[in-house]
Amino acid sequence: MAGFEFGKNYRLLSAKDFNYLKKDSDLISDPWLRVFFKTSQKGNSVSRIGFSITTKLGNAVLRNRTRRILREIFRLEGDKTLGLDMLVVVNPFLYKKTKSKEEAETLLKKSFKRVLSKLPRQS
Repeated sequence: MAGFEFGKNYRLLSAKDFNYLKKDSDLISDPWLRVFFKTSQKGNSVSRIGFSITTKLGNAVLRNRTRRILREIFRLEGDKTLGLDMLVVVNPFLYKKTKSKEEAETLLKKSFKRVLSKLPRQS
């Protein structure tokens, strides 16, 4: 199944990778997500993604579920050939301001898909 993998080459792995995105990055903001992005520091055409999910969001089960949902959307629908490094920061009030976890997850999915569609495309 080509195109459905999510190997290490698609992930931000080290602190150096995350620190690279903290300075002079472009930002796409949404009520539930903020995505910082820059041209890949590796200089290749593969997009890489990392997640920052605070403990204020909820317990470890909820944080890991949120991360899995975002990773799966990126794996299936994200354009991995943009050559961008992206850091996704989730709003800590996502689950607190919604009536149910299902509603929060639906908002998260819609929000992430909307943000992915706003990323700059290569010409």
